[in-house]
Amino acid sequence: MKLFRTGALVAVFAMIAGAAMTAPLKLQPASPQPSPKAGLDVKYAWEGNPPRKIQNLSKVDFLLKKAKPGQPLRGLDYRDTSEGDPVLTFNEAFNVAAEITGYIKFNAPGVYELETWSNDGIDAWVGGQQIGYFNGRQGCDANQRTEVEVPQAGWYPLKIKYFQKYGTSCLMMKWGKKGERFTWTPNDVFGR
Repeated sequence: MKLFRTGALVAVFAMIAGAAMTAPLKLQPASPQPSPKAGLDVKYAWEGNPPRKIQNLSKVDFLLKKAKPGQPLRGLDYRDTSEGDPVLTFNEAFNVAAEITGYIKFNAPGVYELETWSNDGIDAWVGGQQIGYFNGRQGCDANQRTEVEVPQAGWYPLKIKYFQKYGTSCLMMKWGKKGERFTWTPNDVFGR
């Protein structure tokens, strides 16, 4: 009987831990609330032409120590390019590291789903929570979909580290309130 109770307790604790792990990540709004301009700020660093290569986000951290401001982004709507096209608003096509900062606005509280798309690596944070991560090379593809809890309407800080090694590039985001339509995030909800 004692073994049965111990097993039942372990099962209950496992269910509680599983439920806690799947709970939406609670975002922290910007404080104070800003009155930002449209778009997102970006800083770029360039590793040089191949055979030099940015292989991972550790290299991005190293390169960004020497990053320089670039032309602001309109949002996170940079569809897959053709090989050799510039990355985002930078004038090079390969081995580009970027640090993107600003805000994203949620018009209502609730649980949302966020999904980053990248080619290649990304480390994306909103409201103090990591919402997208990929530490390698990939074609323009979705990273994980993340549920977040937005406690109040308003602006939330956004920070993304991104790299493009070679080939084509993309950086995009989808969003939607849980249970509602999931769409590409419009550029007008981003501020800097």
